[in-house]
Amino acid sequence: MNTTLLSSRCAVLLFALGASASALGQASPIEFDHAWIVVAPGASERSALEKAGFTISPNVNHHDGQGTSSISVEFENSYLELIWVDPNVSIAPGAERGTEKFRQRALWRTSGWSPIGLGFRRMAPTDPSFPFPTWSVSPGWLPKGSAIEILTPRDDANSPSLFLTPRSLAVDEKMNGKVPERPTAALAHRIGTRRVTALHLVTPAGYKPIAALDYLQKDGLVTINQGKEWVLELEFDQRARGQVKDFRPDLPLLIRY
Repeated sequence: MNTTLLSSRCAVLLFALGASASALGQASPIEFDHAWIVVAPGASERSALEKAGFTISPNVNHHDGQGTSSISVEFENSYLELIWVDPNVSIAPGAERGTEKFRQRALWRTSGWSPIGLGFRRMAPTDPSFPFPTWSVSPGWLPKGSAIEILTPRDDANSPSLFLTPRSLAVDEKMNGKVPERPTAALAHRIGTRRVTALHLVTPAGYKPIAALDYLQKDGLVTINQGKEWVLELEFDQRARGQVKDFRPDLPLLIRY
């Protein structure tokens, strides 16, 4: 993909998270919480992030019942997670289909699945109402009584995984650095990035965004344009340094900071 051309397009498209809703005098009921990318077992791709100056959190998360594990890069208001199918983590009876979806996402270059997941958090005490069907999962690793609300249709094999993270696991910017799961040291990066300020998604040519993606774009939470392949673009600190790092082919990721 031509990074220079993509950069010029994104200069027009990227804007602060939630700006569209704010411009209309409305407050979005959700905001960006975190993103994940499905990678090879053990996440050897982490070396590309470390080389660029990101600090990988020392915690390895094992998702019992889901058959996956992950590591993450933490930021003040969000985090980026590398997740993989882990043969050493249990899969609950009936959850095999979900694990297979992660396996197909890891093979995105040949399977056609998107390797990207975008999680959002609720901004109000009451749950938002969406103009499209949603469904929920409650894998064993979640806190008791909580669930992940999935915005992507259950049988969709082409789109990113779009979801609402449980309230108990959502990033709390005020508490970041004060809880064991997100120690202050994990938020310090040599590259200098601190906060995610915009989210952009490049989709393969011919992909038609689902209703949930259209909703997120209209609400100012993500911008979308077509390219040759899936790419997640994260903008940090309103691009204060004017720098760009492209992590392809290791990861379908590009950052602007």
